[in-house]
Amino acid sequence: MSCGKTSTTIASDKELTGKWQLETVVQKQDTIRKPAVKNGLYDVSLTFKDKGELEATSSTNYLTGFYETSMLNAIHLDGDGTQRKETSWGNLFTNALSEVNLYDLQSNNRLILFYNNDSQLIFSRAK
Repeated sequence: MSCGKTSTTIASDKELTGKWQLETVVQKQDTIRKPAVKNGLYDVSLTFKDKGELEATSSTNYLTGFYETSMLNAIHLDGDGTQRKETSWGNLFTNALSEVNLYDLQSNNRLILFYNNDSQLIFSRAK
């Protein structure tokens, strides 16, 4: 019997629900890192909520929608949002969302969303 603190397992660290911030986009041989957030712009993020609800911010827009996961880490994202002029970083994110088809939750608080066969959106868990 232990007192107070319970040990955590990798499985409990791998929950999809919660907020994730986009850190890196990988497209073929190109690795694009998150730029500094300028005044008036948002951090690009995804928030996976219970019951399949999804909220996101691109660099200038707010999006809502849903997500659905299935076996073998398949995932489908869909939604809609405001439409203000987007930055190139925001465009990388919004253009990729509808193409995402697989995800990988890693034990180091990283979430990778795969799209277009060899491209990736790499997120870190928001604090």
